[in-house]
Amino acid sequence: MSMRVAGGIAWLAAIIAVAVPVLEMVGIYQIAQKIGWSLTLLWLIGAAWAGMALIRAQHGDLPARLKQALARGENPFGEIWASGRRLLAGVLLILPGAGSDVLAILLLLWPTRRAPAQPASPRQGDSDFIEGEFRREE
Repeated sequence: MSMRVAGGIAWLAAIIAVAVPVLEMVGIYQIAQKIGWSLTLLWLIGAAWAGMALIRAQHGDLPARLKQALARGENPFGEIWASGRRLLAGVLLILPGAGSDVLAILLLLWPTRRAPAQPASPRQGDSDFIEGEFRREE
């Protein structure tokens, strides 16, 4: 990657890092003008509280869900992926602004696809092994 491209990406990241919070503040101001400052403050506090509760729940639930997935013979990556999405949604809810809250809700509503459980042992006829006893005679 050339220095010119890397510098352009750095500038783009800096612009996004400044523009997103500014747009969120403008959005909060416009919402407050429509519904009032008290309801806006209530919404921001409620969203932050919901985000913290979601993060706390994810912190405590993940080990148990991983054990359950492994006990069912499922791939634990699905649980880790779902937990990561909920954790990110919690962080986005803590951040003030309508845009981050909409992204958090989309992450929470993202459908999860459960993979069918794999059988723990192969069924008869599904393998090249023949069960039986072995005894060496000399």
